[in-house]
Amino acid sequence: MSATRIQGRTEVFADWAWQSLVVTGGCSILLGIVLAVWPDKSVTIAGILYGLVLIATAAVQAVIAFGARIGNPLKALEVASAILALALAASCFGSGESVALLSLWVGMGWTVRGIALAIVAVWSEQFQGAGRLELVGLATMIGGVAVAAIPFVSMTTLSITTGLLVIVLGVSEILLGARLQRGLVEPV
Repeated sequence: MSATRIQGRTEVFADWAWQSLVVTGGCSILLGIVLAVWPDKSVTIAGILYGLVLIATAAVQAVIAFGARIGNPLKALEVASAILALALAASCFGSGESVALLSLWVGMGWTVRGIALAIVAVWSEQFQGAGRLELVGLATMIGGVAVAAIPFVSMTTLSITTGLLVIVLGVSEILLGARLQRGLVEPV
């Protein structure tokens, strides 16, 4: 058998993980563009879009939980954070009357995602060069805290801010997926 990244349990991620990350990243970019270029939408429509953003966040966390060869405690952390993101998405769908609540739900979802990603990057010994993944996790956490803490009073400001951040998250997901596909994320 040739020495490729498909060698049983020696690769860090399952073979399908890179495709899932690229698709999720592309969806995130599209959602970010819609949020950024359509800032004067109703709060109800924004709630639906932010709920979809959090569903994409949960999808990425599920890919990491089930696609990465990480320890069971780290898998449990990723699954718990994905479930929390889904609960926050449901809150977004149901709170179509408040810009402040929407920013809080999205900010909380990103904060938890960033913390979980950083912890997986730090504690998982399988990743060579996990510093990049840790930086993405910390940047996501900082963005989440900022979105949750800033008192957004208008949908326009919230939409543009979160739209740009969602685009950045989508690009980072696609780049990680591309690294996985090329076999650049390898075991130590």
